Amino acid sequence: MQVSQPIYAPARIRAAMHTQTAYRIAIVIIALTATVLFLYRLAEYPAPWYDEGSHLHVAKEYALHGIYADFSSEGIRYFGPAVGVGPTVILPIAAAFRMFGVSIPLARLVMAVYGILSLAALYTLGRQLLSPWATLAFIVLVLISPGTDFVFNARTVLGEIPGLFFLATGLSLWFRKEARRLPIQILVGILMGLACITKNQIALFVLPGMLLAWIANLVWYKQRGWRYFVVPGAIAGLIFAAWMYVVIIALGEKGDMQGNLATLRSATSGAFFLFDLGAIQRALSFLLSGSVFGAMFIPAVLYGCYLSLRRDEQGQRYGMVTIFILTATALFMTSLAWPRYAFTALVLSGLIVIRLFQDLTNNFHFDWHALRVVARNEDVVLANVVIIIITAVWIANVYILSAYPTVSAVASQGRGDAYELAQYLDTTIPKDAVIETWEQELAVLTDHNYHYPPQITLAQFVAEQWTNGPMVRTLYNFLDYGSPDYVIIGEFGKYARLYPFERMGDYQLIKTVGVYDIYERKE
Repeated sequence: MQVSQPIYAPARIRAAMHTQTAYRIAIVIIALTATVLFLYRLAEYPAPWYDEGSHLHVAKEYALHGIYADFSSEGIRYFGPAVGVGPTVILPIAAAFRMFGVSIPLARLVMAVYGILSLAALYTLGRQLLSPWATLAFIVLVLISPGTDFVFNARTVLGEIPGLFFLATGLSLWFRKEARRLPIQILVGILMGLACITKNQIALFVLPGMLLAWIANLVWYKQRGWRYFVVPGAIAGLIFAAWMYVVIIALGEKGDMQGNLATLRSATSGAFFLFDLGAIQRALSFLLSGSVFGAMFIPAVLYGCYLSLRRDEQGQRYGMVTIFILTATALFMTSLAWPRYAFTALVLSGLIVIRLFQDLTNNFHFDWHALRVVARNEDVVLANVVIIIITAVWIANVYILSAYPTVSAVASQGRGDAYELAQYLDTTIPKDAVIETWEQELAVLTDHNYHYPPQITLAQFVAEQWTNGPMVRTLYNFLDYGSPDYVIIGEFGKYARLYPFERMGDYQLIKTVGVYDIYERKE
């Protein structure tokens, strides 16, 4: 006997179709919004700056001369790649430079592509841990939060966004059922290894995190075999070790392995493993601030630990995410506490923040009828009303108020000082004149003969600023390297006070372009 369908089935089907259509439209809107935020006025915001320029030196040198190294007027500086971003950033930008010419906007376009790919990877990861609409809420949360500063990181040449792409892709693949197969485990290891070499600090929490995830499986979950953890972890570790060999031996100063190690150690210890009370206080203050998901970071970590207690597949997934959050946070707490160092921990914690609100609100199904009951002074479950009010306030704070600084920064006029200065240099100053400066972006914008302070100077300046080290201007004197024809003192040189007035007696100011002062040697 044929069983008739319920008369309400077509209505349910239509409702499901409408929901699916709305979901697809939401995805398109988010994707278009992210694309605009990543690309609008890409050349102007942020203004070209020190870190970006230092990374692009290597890409420019590789694109033009096939040498993976930094450069200055005295020649090649092979150790440059060790203290910047990895080949996953440098090589795509170098390829773009080779095909289309050297320019900062072109390099940023590569980063914007990484930004879109990172959001796609986070979406894939989110769908394995959250409901469909909660996943979209997670994407929007990390995109606009001032704490993550996702848009800024996707518009400038740094390692955070590319590293996140490889990490999120590796995690989402690791969580799939197919990850029990050896080829997938190898691919997970490769992706995790690429994340580690993209930015060295990622390796400092990813590799320990993978080891702890294996230990947690042995002690608590007992869901996976040893190969599930050992193969990806071993491959990731080997990739990172191989890159360290390349950096220290193949790309380091030839024949000076001890010096290369000392430089790497100085650069790393100047930012991490400080265990300084003041830095720990700054880190805590940032993590507890309203800019980090409306002060929801600590509740998210605690809820992540709670979700991790379940001894099933989903509990283990949350356990692995929570382990990565904890290891990344521990590294941040021992660092100089620059917010950028917490980037990956914050993005991953966004998953738990949204999961917390998803569970509190029964997958965002609010009991609006309860509010109407309250308005009529009738009895109601107070918890329902409290949850609605708290969620509404949180959404207003995090999604509406927090979006303003991000959007306004992108829409701002921006500063074109660097481009104006580059035009002035190209039309006024000979290419063979030696120009002393600490503004790393200039060597990307023009082909002049720049002399830069030694790379160790940056680590010394960090020590001066954050660990009461000696003043960097007492350790570096540009006159010890000759008498350059010109000296350009910009934002970073002024901030570091690297060119004190008493050393500028043989130079006269000839031009000021925005934040840049140009001095010429007197005859």
